Parts: sequence; structure tokens; C-alpha cells
Amino acid sequence: MPDSSLSAPPRAMNEEFVQLSIWDLLEEAKLEPFEVDWDVLWDSLDVSLVGLGVSQQLQVASVALLQMVEVFHIRSMEAFDELEIYRSNDGAVMGDRDFAPFVRQFMDIDFDEFVEPLVNPIPRSHTHAGGGQSIVEVVDREVLLESGEESQESSPPEVVASVVEIAYEENVSDWVEAIANYFTVTGIEQTTWSELLENLDIAPVEIFLGLLLGNFALSQVQNELNLFYESEILIEIC
Repeated sequence: MPDSSLSAPPRAMNEEFVQLSIWDLLEEAKLEPFEVDWDVLWDSLDVSLVGLGVSQQLQVASVALLQMVEVFHIRSMEAFDELEIYRSNDGAVMGDRDFAPFVRQFMDIDFDEFVEPLVNPIPRSHTHAGGGQSIVEVVDREVLLESGEESQESSPPEVVASVVEIAYEENVSDWVEAIANYFTVTGIEQTTWSELLENLDIAPVEIFLGLLLGNFALSQVQNELNLFYESEILIEIC
């Protein structure tokens, strides 16, 4: 590639020499080597030599010709690059200069100094029971009976009738014995209402009446984190 020091006009040339349009045309030719109008370029060179001495004419002509050669060099390199692109299976190889017009520049700005600190909410104290985060409350048998009576009042007549019919037809002691036998066979000290429903082969209302009329201690367990779901009942033999 030609030495860049030879591409610029000599410093010894006068101000009129620097103002010549030939140099502007050559700079444009380097940027768009395939769009060069060589006739205009040669005519501009001829005009730029008018009025100069022989020594200055030689200097201007030599520098201008050297830059024209540089234009041809740039043009040939771009032509070879295009040929290489057509022959390559990977497609065009583009540099940073090719992507620069299409890439958006980003700037990181730290706004921390302009943001007020968050005010922490007042922490709420929670009381958790050890183990399973639950609340155990002893259920009064009289209260449980009253709730059963209230549920009977709000239940459909056929449901109430079925409960009364079962109480008369069956022996309550059998239900109490079935619950007590479950504790004996399994060897457990306490169980839950849902576990009895799953393992005893008697109706839920029979289990309920057997627990109320038998010698069992009932306690209610309620999950503090989910108060909307039905609470569990723990059963122990007194």
C-alpha cells in the first residue's frame, strides 16, 4: 500500500495549491472508488497545474498520481473481497465498520443516588407452635355437641332423620369399641379424624357419635398459615 506520507500535498506549496479541488475529488474517490468519474478527475488535475511553476507542477502531479494509484488499490481490494464473498460458504465477513451504522449504542446510568430508600414496613410478630406451625386447642365436648345440634338445625330434614335412625338402630357401644380397638391394634396414642374415616369401616356419623359418647379426648389443630381450610381434630384415649 502506498506510503501515506506521500499521499498528502507537499507543505512547501502555497495556499493556492492547498485550495485546489483535485484533492477534494481524490478524497471522495477513496471513499467511493467504484463511483469515480475519471474524466472529471483528469480535467481537475490539468486545471490545478495551470499557473504553477515547473517544480510545483511536478510536485502536484506526482502526489495526485500517487493518490489515483491508491484509489485503484482500494477499488481492487474491494473487488477481491466481493469475489471472496461469492466463493465462501459462510457468507460475507463484515467488520465493525460495516455494523457501526446499524448498532445502537447503550449507556449505563446509575440512578441510585436519585432514588429514595424504601421504608421498611413494621414487622408483624407471629406466634408459631413448635413442630408443624399449628395451633392446638382443646375442644369442649359440650361445645362440640352444641355445634352438632346447630348443624342438625341447618341440615336438610332427611339428613337429620338418617342420623336419628342410625342412633336408634345401632348400638353406640359398638362404635366406641371400634374406635378403641383401632388404638389397640395400631399401638398409637393419638390419631386424627381423617385417619379414622379412612381406616374404620363404619359411617362418619357413627365415628362422630362414638367419639362424643366414648372416653376420648378431642383437640383441634389449625394451621396458622392457612386459616381458611378446614381444621383437623386430634383424638386421644383418656
